[in-house]
Amino acid sequence: MREEDKEVFIQSINQNRLKIYKTAIAILKNEDDANDAIQEALYSAYKNYYNLKEKSYFSTWIIRILINKCYDIINKNKKIAYIDDSITQNTTGVEDNYEVESSLEWVLKQIDKDLKEIVVFYYYDELSVSDIANILEIPQGTVKSRLSRAREQIGKIIKKEEGEFNG
Repeated sequence: MREEDKEVFIQSINQNRLKIYKTAIAILKNEDDANDAIQEALYSAYKNYYNLKEKSYFSTWIIRILINKCYDIINKNKKIAYIDDSITQNTTGVEDNYEVESSLEWVLKQIDKDLKEIVVFYYYDELSVSDIANILEIPQGTVKSRLSRAREQIGKIIKKEEGEFNG
């Protein structure tokens, strides 16, 4: 890679740093896995930067690479056999501190994967409908309809929970 291309690449990464991080965390929900996905995505992007014909699409291009790396990690983690919780219970009598899951994260776990992805991009990453369509390689109308369905599902989940809480 030419020196001027390296500089542009680094500047582009720095401009998208927060979006990259938020996307990885939103998909993987794990700091270590998110960092692994980011590292793999940056490496892949660096190796293939010369293939990017329109540099103004860098943001959507790097996010698409990152999403693929995140799903690679998810698929790899599915193959890992987890030890039975009864074996790993704390035997010292000291309780572990678990991070409390936010209400939004809990609600997002309740909706379909394809809808969750759209919600994360739209609300977490503040991407436009056209950017989401480019990243996911789907029509803008599909993005809009999935966003609408996601809002409906989220509304139903919240109403159900409020009913159980108040009832």
